[in-house]
Amino acid sequence: MDTNAAPPAGNQAPLKTGLARWLIGFKATSGAGSLHFWLLASLMAGLGYIYYAVLPAYHDIFVLLFFYPLLYAATVYRGRGVIVTGLALLGILLPYNILYVETAVSLLTALLFAGFALVVGGMWATLLNYLEAQYQAYEEILALNEELNDYVRRLESAQRQLVQAEKLNAIGQLAASVAHEINNPLAGVLVYTRLLARKIAGDSLDKAEALGNLARMESAVGFCSRVIRGLLDFARQSEPAMKATSLNEVIEQALALVGHQAAMKRITVVREAGTLPAVMADPGQIQQVLINLMVNAVQAMAEGGRMTIKSWSDDGRVMLSIRDTGCGIVPENMGKLFTPFFTTKEAGKGVGLGLAVSYGIIERHGGKIGVESEPGKGTTFTISLPAASEPGASV
Repeated sequence: MDTNAAPPAGNQAPLKTGLARWLIGFKATSGAGSLHFWLLASLMAGLGYIYYAVLPAYHDIFVLLFFYPLLYAATVYRGRGVIVTGLALLGILLPYNILYVETAVSLLTALLFAGFALVVGGMWATLLNYLEAQYQAYEEILALNEELNDYVRRLESAQRQLVQAEKLNAIGQLAASVAHEINNPLAGVLVYTRLLARKIAGDSLDKAEALGNLARMESAVGFCSRVIRGLLDFARQSEPAMKATSLNEVIEQALALVGHQAAMKRITVVREAGTLPAVMADPGQIQQVLINLMVNAVQAMAEGGRMTIKSWSDDGRVMLSIRDTGCGIVPENMGKLFTPFFTTKEAGKGVGLGLAVSYGIIERHGGKIGVESEPGKGTTFTISLPAASEPGASV
């Protein structure tokens, strides 16, 4: 490690700001009640008395001391302080050089020194005014930045609530399908349970048959458990967690929740799974996007049809398409599909957030989502996600 490295440039900013703030802090209002006023008056009176008392040979050196009250006045009172102190300086220098020295050179020297002192004081006052304006602008920027950060925090919070609201809407659409999907296995479990009870009561239990029935019951209960667990995992609200994810696995998890709904509507699901590299993604959010698109595809095929889900890789990106053979989308609605609260569904069957939320999720993952549609023939949604940068096995 290089211990001689210079500190970051940003570390110098507080020092500069602190120095400017210290200088600006000396600014005071005018008036005889101010301590600065009396300090300046005393300083000018003392220097004036000494100027008249010292030998003329030392005047050219001693006169430089008048810069102190002039710069002090510029620091405290800015421009008006420079003018008043400069006039007081002339009131000290001119009478002495007119009454006691009586040479044009000495008078001209005094005038030139007073003019130079006024210029220096004016430049110092101008610099301090500039620093004050810059510091005020800096404070305003900090305040605006804090407001912006607060706005971003509230926007992120609203975005998370929007994502969860759409997730709850999707859960509502899936609930009836999932209930129907687990009803048949549970009915089978009930039949086998009653059958076993009768066999045991009649003392006619066949061990091999009973074991077979128990195995079928275990399989049915396991199936129901997996379906319910998948729905609970989808419903659970959690913080986004980016990790190396198999898109094919997420597709299968989404299909497990939507597949029965498609089967109920006589929709054939075709899966074309390619070998894919992993993607850095939040599996729960990607699953939410896929469920939104799959449910939309199912709802677009009220009379049955075909839903084709294809995944492949292309030039460092992982691609996914969901194609249906449904009613399609009219051209005038294509540009509004990802607009929040836009929906073509009947009242009560959609809030118009699914595609808007999906678009936001894919964008936050560094991906893209597009759509192609032809009325009467179907719609295809295509998702593109960047492959994970770190090396890993294809999945």
